[in-house]
Formats: sequence, C-alpha cells, structure tokens
Amino acid sequence: MTADPRAVALRSVGMQPTHDLRATLPDLLDVMLDKGVYLDLDLVITVADVPLIGVSLRAAVAGIETMLEHGLMQDWDEQTRLSARHALAPDAMLADDEEVVVRMAGGHLQEEPYRSWRPGTVILTSRRLLVWRSDPPEVLWQARLEDVSAVGLRTEKSVGGPDRTRVHVAVRDGYARLSAADPRRLHDALRAQISGWRVDAGRPGPTTPGGDDAGR
Repeated sequence: MTADPRAVALRSVGMQPTHDLRATLPDLLDVMLDKGVYLDLDLVITVADVPLIGVSLRAAVAGIETMLEHGLMQDWDEQTRLSARHALAPDAMLADDEEVVVRMAGGHLQEEPYRSWRPGTVILTSRRLLVWRSDPPEVLWQARLEDVSAVGLRTEKSVGGPDRTRVHVAVRDGYARLSAADPRRLHDALRAQISGWRVDAGRPGPTTPGGDDAGR
C-alpha cells in the first residue's frame, strides 16, 4: 500500500507523537498551524450495539504556509493568486505570467492633440507600467519595464490648488508625467521593479531625471 503523501510531507518535519496532559487547546492550535497534524481515523458509530455509520478519515491539517512549504494545496494557491491578480486589474488584459505589484488611482499627462490630465488607474506589474481607464476601457499610457531608463519625483504647482508631487518616467520613446494617489510608493516600487529586472538581465539600474527632488 502506498504511503499517503500528505502524511509523508508532514512527518518529514520531524513530528513525533507526544503525550502531555498539560497541553491546552491553544497549544494544539499552535502545533497544528506551525507543524501540522495528520489524522488517520477509523470511526464506527453504533446505536444499541448496532453499527450504523462508518467514518474513515485520512486528512492533513496545517497552516497554509506549512501546506505550501511541503508541496500541498499548490493548485489552490495558484488559482487564488490568479483570481486576485485579475481582480486587481480585471480589464487590463494581463498576460498569464504578469502580476500586479502596485495599483492606485492616478492619471497621465497627455500632450497631444492637447495638453490635459487624463484620470485613471496606475498599475505597476511585473512587466510594465500603465495607466488604465475602465470606462470606456482604454490603456491611456504604458511602457515596458525594460524601456524605462529613469524615474523620479518632482513637486509641481497645480492650477488653483496645492503643489502636487508627480512621478516622472523617462522611456525609450519619450517622457511621461504621471499623477498617483501615493507617488512615493509608486516611485519606490517602480525603481525596485526596474532594478530587479536589470540585475537579472545584467544591465545597469535606472537613473534619476535631472531636477529630481525625491530625496528632499
């Protein structure tokens, strides 16, 4: 008879049966979540000495991190991540291997045919930076991470309001100015993504545009 892989996985962490009369329910929960437990149970329910119900239970119970660490519930984890990714950007047509890193309200400064801010949602993924408008569905602006050469923050005067911090992005075919609900977070996340991509590709990291006040 082949051993149950769930039992093998949980036993591999060195879990051995113990008997401790001082153990409490919180102690059991701590062990279950951290190490995991494997239940191998055969139960027969009888009424008036007549067996009526039989229960054969083989189950591994552990915290999700423990399950995933030992190769269990991986299909569930992949489906959950996929659902979460498309929930963050349901209409942005993400690739199968593209994950959302940061998503927030923002906009893109359009220069042609007239100069104006176009509001939408700024989405930083593992492959690109884009500004998405859901109604009507449209990508207002986008750039692949490998095309971004510089990123910085600048404080600019707004018409009839307080000064605002914008995210300036230099790309291969031009320059973009983005607004964001949290420009510092977007800036830092974008720099981290670009640096990670360039390290993997063996290329120098992103530079900072002249006049950047990110460090002030």
